[in-house]
Amino acid sequence: MDDRLAEAREVLRRHFGHGDFRPAQTPVLEAVLAGLDTLAVLPTGGGKSVCFQVPAIVLGGLTLVISPLISLMQDQVAAARGRGIAAASLTSGLESAEQAAVWEELRAGRLRLLYASPERLESLTPRLRDLGIRPVLLAVDEAHCISEWGHDFRPSYRQLRGARYKLGNPQTIALTGSATPEVRSDITHALGFAPERHAVHIGSFDRSNLWLGVVPVADERARLNALLRLLGRRDRLAIVYASTRGITESLARALWTAGYRAAPYHAGLTRERRAATLDAFLHDRVGVVVATCAFGMGIDKPDVRLVVHWTLPPTPESYYQEAGRAGRDGEGARCVLLW
Repeated sequence: MDDRLAEAREVLRRHFGHGDFRPAQTPVLEAVLAGLDTLAVLPTGGGKSVCFQVPAIVLGGLTLVISPLISLMQDQVAAARGRGIAAASLTSGLESAEQAAVWEELRAGRLRLLYASPERLESLTPRLRDLGIRPVLLAVDEAHCISEWGHDFRPSYRQLRGARYKLGNPQTIALTGSATPEVRSDITHALGFAPERHAVHIGSFDRSNLWLGVVPVADERARLNALLRLLGRRDRLAIVYASTRGITESLARALWTAGYRAAPYHAGLTRERRAATLDAFLHDRVGVVVATCAFGMGIDKPDVRLVVHWTLPPTPESYYQEAGRAGRDGEGARCVLLW
């Protein structure tokens, strides 16, 4: 194990530029390198991708990554390639020639990371089997989706156990930023983790750089005025979470009228418009994104100084995931609920 961990540290240094793993990452890496199925519950900004990308290189072969969002896959593939890691995705947005190029890379054994949605996995699994490609590691990113989404509008999440079996039962790591004991149990059961052959690691969720608070508001006018006071300077980078698409649209217009570079983001917008808004925010052309929960997972902009919840989120886990978009660079940030 010491040799494997030393090799993992060298991979970390070579591809990520870090001398050692974070304290919460080390036990996760040890479990994966020991051959255990692993559930890692690490805080937002805790470096979850390292926990499967480093083993992907150490173990060799193909690591299959299940991810819920195309935008998240695109970001992680681009980041991995930028670090010199052979990565690709198979998504509905790819042209046939692009898909053919990915399959050629797979047949040649050149890929280390292949990203796909759980829905895509249904057609991907038999083709991988026909080609004799057996993943050495299955990584399920944002694994809380198994419990939160798998029971209704994304039932393919509940089929991952069967897909895993058809892939030859590869070692599996599931990763999430937040999960109650009930959700943790649901994840390990849904993925078919053997009770005696899996590990669960839960990192600290104390992010001391975040200030969490509540601003009481009496009505909608007071709510808007409170938001404007919180935003303050026009150059402040912020995310405002709202419960409906209509609110994101009307609130973004109100902020734009007030002089803020604001834009809405929700699942009802075209894929091209969502991508354009995300790109504008990441490159500081938009300062305030007013969004539904569709703007959450995988949004890795380190210098967001303010996250505001226009109304109460549906669950504590949703609040933590969304508030966790703030201060990912370790600098001070505020997370405020208008209530």
